[in-house]
Amino acid sequence: MNNAFTILIVDDSQTQLAVLEDALEQQHYRVLTASNGREAITRVYQSHPDLVLSDVMMPELNGYSLCRLLKNDPATSTIPVILLTNLKERHDRFLGEHAGADCYLEKQSDLTPILEAIPSLLPPSPGESAPAPSRPHRPLGSEEIQNRLTTILDRLLYESTISNEVLKLTGLAHDIDALAAEFLGFLSAIRQFSAASLLLRDGRDKYVLAVLLCEPVSRPFLDRVRHETLRKAGLGSVPENQVRTLLLGDEKARDDSPEEDFQVFQALPIVDNGLQALVALFNTRPRTLSEGSRHALLQAVDRFLIVARYLRNFKKTEEVKTDFVSMLIHDMRSPLTSISGFTDVLSEGILGPVSGEQKSALNNIRNGCERLLLLIDDIMDFSKLEAGKMQLSTVPVKILPLAEQVVGDLAGLFREKDMNVHIDIPEDLPPVNGDPKQLARVFSNLLSNAVKFTPAGGKIVLSAAKPLFCPTKRLKDCLEISLSDTGSGIPPEQQQNLFQRYQQLSSTSVFRKGTGLGLAICKEIVTLHGGEIWAESPVAEGRGSRFAFTLPLAPA
Repeated sequence: MNNAFTILIVDDSQTQLAVLEDALEQQHYRVLTASNGREAITRVYQSHPDLVLSDVMMPELNGYSLCRLLKNDPATSTIPVILLTNLKERHDRFLGEHAGADCYLEKQSDLTPILEAIPSLLPPSPGESAPAPSRPHRPLGSEEIQNRLTTILDRLLYESTISNEVLKLTGLAHDIDALAAEFLGFLSAIRQFSAASLLLRDGRDKYVLAVLLCEPVSRPFLDRVRHETLRKAGLGSVPENQVRTLLLGDEKARDDSPEEDFQVFQALPIVDNGLQALVALFNTRPRTLSEGSRHALLQAVDRFLIVARYLRNFKKTEEVKTDFVSMLIHDMRSPLTSISGFTDVLSEGILGPVSGEQKSALNNIRNGCERLLLLIDDIMDFSKLEAGKMQLSTVPVKILPLAEQVVGDLAGLFREKDMNVHIDIPEDLPPVNGDPKQLARVFSNLLSNAVKFTPAGGKIVLSAAKPLFCPTKRLKDCLEISLSDTGSGIPPEQQQNLFQRYQQLSSTSVFRKGTGLGLAICKEIVTLHGGEIWAESPVAEGRGSRFAFTLPLAPA
């Protein structure tokens, strides 16, 4: 017997209401009726039916909206909803199913499909269609119903806003630092915390740990944030060089700050066939999390899974491309070396006399080979750096002798363009912790770049100093090294992508055409050391550029 189950029929057609009501009463169901969606809402909150059978096209509030409202209220979310319609387009069924309907049926004269669907959706016993704790214990008045609906609509709007804001971040998959900064900044707008961390996978066995500080904290607090984030991600034993830490926010961790309490406020892994990311919130004092804040946070993290998937696919594509380019470049080295060698043999007349015109052509071939081999070396080294496969051999390095060595190696280049190079580095500067070979490459790339874009007779100044406060937030103590020139400067529209690979500044000079990887390699090497690199232009009187980077001081 079905006489204990209550079914609410919603339809603006009195004829259809009568037909369905008669059929259901013959099946011994208790039947309630409503002629539109607004009336149905009142019926649901006052009578608590076990199932709702609703038309789609109705005045005041259609079936889609009625279903969505019921499914988004904890008190009514488990009430089964069957939508009936004459609409037969694919998008209509799509809307019905995604409004939360348990069953979507087309209207027809034969009511058998409806009568067969109802028993399968009813609860085991009457009155159990919703969990007892969340279901109102009494019928609600009209004002209470209105307030409840307003709350649901506000929450739906809030969820939609959060989803839209988070999904915008897919456009930053190519720039993982900007992606992390935008997401943590968004979290700070919806939730208060002392610090937040976001751990992201950045390719094979590489991770970026972004930390946003919203208030002054001590250095030990920051160290614990890093340790706890990695521990909760199961990466506590990952080597230091596989995790790049990015410190965000205006606040800085200071050694002179008083040590405060440490609370892991929330740690939310983002998992999809393995850990893709982890979000963690930290506080210096106990804080409670309201239900609204918790829901907003969970919604943001849930939507960020889509961004993490997009980032994963982007990185996989980049890795495949990098592997292919590395293989191709590696296979090009041998034939180019052979061409260069045989060109020298021919140029020296070993295989027979060579005219002056022929010798000039052979020199052009040899110069072309050298440029291609230089490009191959740059691409292979950059691929190693980007993949985290280049290891640093760090030792205490004095900057002045290293700078003098590189300037001496490039002396011929400076003489060619009558360039005045001045080294302004004090002898008593403390040493940095670095790899001399890789740091020499940074100096060489920056100096060569300055020569290329500085007219003959120009001036280059190489300087270094220990700043009072290190501009690199990740470093406690550092040296800031800079190189200034009197060249044409960097156009503002080109400064944003300056350190990306294969980017070349437009120049009227054809002297020493580059590979477009020099500055990208500099950035990777400096980042691998734990420092940062940046450019400023113009530096004075509308001309010139200044490239600066930081390096960590060697341990005492």
